[in-house]
Amino acid sequence: MQYIMVILICFGANCQAIWEKTYYNSKDECLSATQPVKQYMMEVYPQSSGEIYCMTQEQFDEYNKQLLENNNTTTPVDLNAQSLILQLNLRSTLIR
Repeated sequence: MQYIMVILICFGANCQAIWEKTYYNSKDECLSATQPVKQYMMEVYPQSSGEIYCMTQEQFDEYNKQLLENNNTTTPVDLNAQSLILQLNLRSTLIR
């Protein structure tokens, strides 16, 4: 199964989802790639908050569909997905 990393970054109440079309071949591979992304985001955007998700293609497609339908205001939590891998506060120093 392939995974896509989705980053939700917020500046105050203004949040934006970003992602690359890079596919990870496993959950562990995607999770490993989140650490440098987290570090970068914390350094470049220290006043931001956000979350990083590793989604399957199916979850990503549903999330993207909801983004388009809701003017880019849907967070992945709204999907009620069973297998979201990682939720991460970018201000935190711990990866969960």
